[in-house]
Amino acid sequence: MKIRIKKIQRGMYLPIIMIASVLFMAYATALISISMSNVAIANLHNKKITSMSIAEAGINYYMWHLAHSNTDYCDGSACTETVPYGPYHHEYQDQYGNTLGTFDLYITPPMSGGAITTVKSVGKVAGRSPIRSIIAELGMPSFTKYTLLSNNSQLWIGSGEKVTGSVFVNGSGMYNEGEITGDAYSTETTYNGWFGNQPGVSGPGVFGGAKIFPVPRIDFEDLGVDILNLRNGARDQGEGQYYGASNQKGYHILLQADNYKLYRVRRYDNNGFDIAQEDLLGTYEYPAQGIIFVQDNLWVNGTINNKKVTIIAADPEAGASQQKRIIIPNLVKYTNFDGTDKLGLITQTNILVSKNAPFDMEIDAAMIAKNGQIKINYYNQIKGNMKVYGSMAHNTGLVWTYANMQGTVVSGYRTTETIMDNQNVLNPPPKFPTTGSYSILSWREE
Repeated sequence: MKIRIKKIQRGMYLPIIMIASVLFMAYATALISISMSNVAIANLHNKKITSMSIAEAGINYYMWHLAHSNTDYCDGSACTETVPYGPYHHEYQDQYGNTLGTFDLYITPPMSGGAITTVKSVGKVAGRSPIRSIIAELGMPSFTKYTLLSNNSQLWIGSGEKVTGSVFVNGSGMYNEGEITGDAYSTETTYNGWFGNQPGVSGPGVFGGAKIFPVPRIDFEDLGVDILNLRNGARDQGEGQYYGASNQKGYHILLQADNYKLYRVRRYDNNGFDIAQEDLLGTYEYPAQGIIFVQDNLWVNGTINNKKVTIIAADPEAGASQQKRIIIPNLVKYTNFDGTDKLGLITQTNILVSKNAPFDMEIDAAMIAKNGQIKINYYNQIKGNMKVYGSMAHNTGLVWTYANMQGTVVSGYRTTETIMDNQNVLNPPPKFPTTGSYSILSWREE
């Protein structure tokens, strides 16, 4: 049997080849389009990242600028008529001097008595590109960053004590039998005190944060410069209210909602520091700058309402035996706890709570005792609770409680509670001393 094979005519494969070619070309075109699109997206993403880096460079530049000229809010140029000042235009160059882009700065200076500078930086890559904007708050960390700051003094947190916030110890260690809710810092690797040789931060108490040691010291000596500047500003430059020597025992400021009363103290109990005789000098408005400087000893108590005030009792030229102190004879309180009330108390030696202070005591304030202690003296009387809302920085000790070797309270306040005023961390009381260099306190993209 013969099988005949039909001969395929010429040109039968041509349509198939053409169809395959068209499909291949379509696929190749789509692939090239997708690749080009991905390249464009990648380039755009890269430009966005670069624009953000340039905007960040603007923030870093102005932080450096403030470190060298901390009252210049106009970038070394004439200030514009309105706040925020700017824009101040800068080119951004690489290490070879090639211009990669630009940033424009808009600067909002601190509010009266404040410490935070707000900088907006708008970054852009050279040519047409996306714009990225950053708003940052710049400032120096204040002494209010730490609930407790102890200088050259061993710190013991007793079993009846609770510290809400962080604790920092200069030149010594820390032993905690109570509770610290935040981080605990020490400049020393070891604690060698009442409880023997221990690590720099130790004790059986509760540590809610990290134990961090050793760390660099915080400089207390600069406080002397701060106090001198505050005195000169209030006395000579109209930057607050200044009161010179009383020619008696000191002054007494009674804080009130809208104003304060000023007394001259004639006599006080030498043992308990309670006022025995005083004369009213007048009733005064709080200064707009928020600074009251008293070049004498000072008693202070009362309640503020929607006020931001820093009160200093000091004599910058006095020798060690003539330096001034603050005595707190009664409650010192805020009306509001949302940041609208702020009180700073700064003195050269001790901040003392007087003998006849209330059984349950409250002090709402950020306190600094540059060369002394914050304490109540030993009066052989046991009181109830001591509550501090704010912060305390001292040089030689913090004492609210006296206990015997068995741990039994024999004088002072049986329990204590120290609570961090979080509103003060980024925005402390007016002109309150700082602890370092400028840093970024907050950051966000607009």
